[in-house]
Amino acid sequence: MSTAQERWIESHPYLRNVAEFQQTVTEVFSQLAPKPVPTPDWKMVLANCGEGVPLLESVSGEREYPSAAGELLLAGNTELLKHSLTDALTNSGKLLGEYLRASDENCLKAIEWVQSGSEEDAPPPSAGLLRVLAWAAIRRALAPVLKSYAELRKDEDWMRAYCPVCGAPPPLAQVHPKGGLPRILACCHCRTSWQFQRIGCPFCGNDDQNQLSVLTIEQEPLFRLDTCGECNGYLKTYLGESDLELHLSDWSSLHLDLLAKENKLERKGASLFEI
Repeated sequence: MSTAQERWIESHPYLRNVAEFQQTVTEVFSQLAPKPVPTPDWKMVLANCGEGVPLLESVSGEREYPSAAGELLLAGNTELLKHSLTDALTNSGKLLGEYLRASDENCLKAIEWVQSGSEEDAPPPSAGLLRVLAWAAIRRALAPVLKSYAELRKDEDWMRAYCPVCGAPPPLAQVHPKGGLPRILACCHCRTSWQFQRIGCPFCGNDDQNQLSVLTIEQEPLFRLDTCGECNGYLKTYLGESDLELHLSDWSSLHLDLLAKENKLERKGASLFEI
């Protein structure tokens, strides 16, 4: 665990359990070797990017991608169960493992269900744990593709309100404290960040400044909640410029979601956690 994470947990001890679990998941998947995946047709992908099509939708025909992630999902869940976990997590992991080991098709279905974000289809068992592990598996399996996409994609080609990789709505933003720079939106699923217009709600498109407001937080001077009176949504907004991996990770600011809930605001950004 990084020094920045340790300092954050010391000042927010109620986040220790979730932080340690996230660290364990990160360590488990970092030690797994994914099988090689094919290089996408970048000309097609970048053309689609210009039309607003996220990466994972562009390459949805490449079955090798979810297949590779599905293999890592099974391996990661198996390794995770070797660690000290709560009884609830252990039971969830065992149920998920039984489902994944039943067939390669189940591994593939689990990845596709998580990527789709659909609430209509019946979820696999242990859906909460599955979401966390599946996105870790996707990030690990597609790491070379995600790295190349980040290098090839131009910021001006994607000034949209949803993630350029997975299409999820953002739970977090960063505004540079010195001003004058674009606002950054962040996805907690695939850990992608991208530029967005400085003023406006990414959830409903409202740009009426009379309907947009800021909820400052005395105990958290590095954060604020940007709220929208039109859709009642909010963005957790980081006002710093350091330790972005920590502060643009959803788990590190879950207490701000509780604060938003107390203020009758609605979480519209995608999350791996239930609040």
